[in-house]
Amino acid sequence: MKKILFSDIDGTILDEFQPISKKDQEAITRLRKEGHYFSFCTGRNFQETKVISHFFEYDYMVLNNGAMIVDKDDRVLFRKQIKNEVAKKILKRCLKKYPYLNYSFYDGQHTYIYFGKNHTAVLTKNGFKKIDDDFIELLENMEDDFDIFCAHHPDGKLDEVLEIQKYIDENYEGIHGTLNTKFLDITVDHCSKGTGLLKLVSLLDEDMETYCIGDSYNDMSMFQTAKHPYTFNHAEDEIKRYTEKQVDYVYELIEDMLEG
Repeated sequence: MKKILFSDIDGTILDEFQPISKKDQEAITRLRKEGHYFSFCTGRNFQETKVISHFFEYDYMVLNNGAMIVDKDDRVLFRKQIKNEVAKKILKRCLKKYPYLNYSFYDGQHTYIYFGKNHTAVLTKNGFKKIDDDFIELLENMEDDFDIFCAHHPDGKLDEVLEIQKYIDENYEGIHGTLNTKFLDITVDHCSKGTGLLKLVSLLDEDMETYCIGDSYNDMSMFQTAKHPYTFNHAEDEIKRYTEKQVDYVYELIEDMLEG
């Protein structure tokens, strides 16, 4: 039976902008050579994932917490977006009420982040770089619908972020904020890493044994839908409760897959 591994990125196979282990890279290559699939499963958008994808061989990318799926040739297999005017309305309210938080959005080519006091940065292959462009103006000029946008406190505090999540849930039907450690990822409703996992498996239309690995609470939906959910020995106990096994590195999970 063919197998597929769905892997979180940040804190799982990547630390900042570098792979955690060379053995992880080698194991993913071996997994694919033996005829199985590897897919990222992340809250990151397309550009944020492509910036680091050259480190790893892969077959698919489940992006935006399940709201978008692309293959290794960048063909879009599935996509759900937030209407442009709705996303802008929410972001503008957040910027007015919580101007000291950080916000980001992706315009289809670049990811922009607001660092407070209207300091703006753009994502490059080396990380975020400050630019002179006005964040509000960049937001206003966004013409397409939004795949995802995010909010987080620069000091990692959650009170205001959770207030934003509650506001969206109470005032906007069809949109939801998913807490990703310290970040609030805002996407269309009924999308999660778990729904993305199930959607890709249905699109592949093959008899498939599913594995997944992650380290955070936004990975819980993956844990609940994959046949073999894994996390790390250093993960919180609440996360471990939803997994089959704990490891120190992704390559240990891949060894289990290939031996099973």
